[in-house]
Amino acid sequence: MQYKLLSVSKNSKLKGRVNIGDYVQALASSQYLPQIDGFVDRDENLKEYHDGPTAVIMNGWYMHNPLNWPPSDDIIPLFVAFHLNVLAKKEMTSPESIAYLKRHEPIGCRDIDTMNLLKSHGVEAYFSACMTLTLGKKFHDDNKDENTYIVDPPFSFDFTLANFIRGLCHGMHYWTDIKKIWKYKLLFPQRKNFIKRFIKLSLFHQEYSRVFGREIIANSIYINQEGSHYGISLPDDSTRLKEAERLIRGYAKAKMVITSRIHCALPCLGLGTPVIYIEKQQDIEASTCRLNGIRDFFNIVKLDKNHLKPDFEAVLPLNPDNCPRNKDNYKKYADALDKKCTEFVSASLK
Repeated sequence: MQYKLLSVSKNSKLKGRVNIGDYVQALASSQYLPQIDGFVDRDENLKEYHDGPTAVIMNGWYMHNPLNWPPSDDIIPLFVAFHLNVLAKKEMTSPESIAYLKRHEPIGCRDIDTMNLLKSHGVEAYFSACMTLTLGKKFHDDNKDENTYIVDPPFSFDFTLANFIRGLCHGMHYWTDIKKIWKYKLLFPQRKNFIKRFIKLSLFHQEYSRVFGREIIANSIYINQEGSHYGISLPDDSTRLKEAERLIRGYAKAKMVITSRIHCALPCLGLGTPVIYIEKQQDIEASTCRLNGIRDFFNIVKLDKNHLKPDFEAVLPLNPDNCPRNKDNYKKYADALDKKCTEFVSASLK
């Protein structure tokens, strides 16, 4: 028996962009495998995979290329943390797909929407939540450092005269802060438009400092978990998995994390790192359909038309000293995933 991880990098729709969150999910699966014999690309290799019996934990987002479905019989699957996206709903609920899923039921679903959809087609399904909740199994770290992380903070604005004046005045007044975050080139890149980026960073600083304080916004480490820069600097799946591990080890030691990425927020719960999830109120269905069920695990600050509002009782500004404690309602799901994956691998070794 071989043991492989899912990767996501070959599909042309990605246009060279890599989402390290996909490799954070693979990292979670890797905790349970006796060895890693390679990767299977989720979007391109599943249906035509013919490399002998291979156990794969099938967690993740399905899928950019539904023509690559269902997987071949050489794939021995464990379906947990399975998300069927609305963009592939028609193909992924075809008679052939439903028949395949029924052969491997019950299907553990990452979100309530996926669970309900599969149940409506007669597939036995349950809410398993996400594999990344188990990352504390291996990567929990009691030795916290002084770092705070802000990961993919959402923010947009209309380049109007009023916003230009407001951003210019704020940015000039708080130039020492703006200069600190300016160095993060992937934070609101505007190519060669220096002025537009300056105004956007200034308005971002103004709104986020109101909720999180100047100290956090000016001195945090900023991370982008998705982009073409990963495709360039990390040329293969192994190096991307190592980068995912580097990020997770950083989050594990952090005093606080602020993020709009579920595959940053969910790991932080398992790692025991205080985390605030930024939820955009105006977002596309392909994104919002992922959240039902897991949303309940988070302390949420809502972003509505670039106005931040905590969805919990809070004394502003939020910082590591007064950040609300993480909820613990995720733990029973993390424990169940741990048990399910351990049993799956144990059975494969017999």
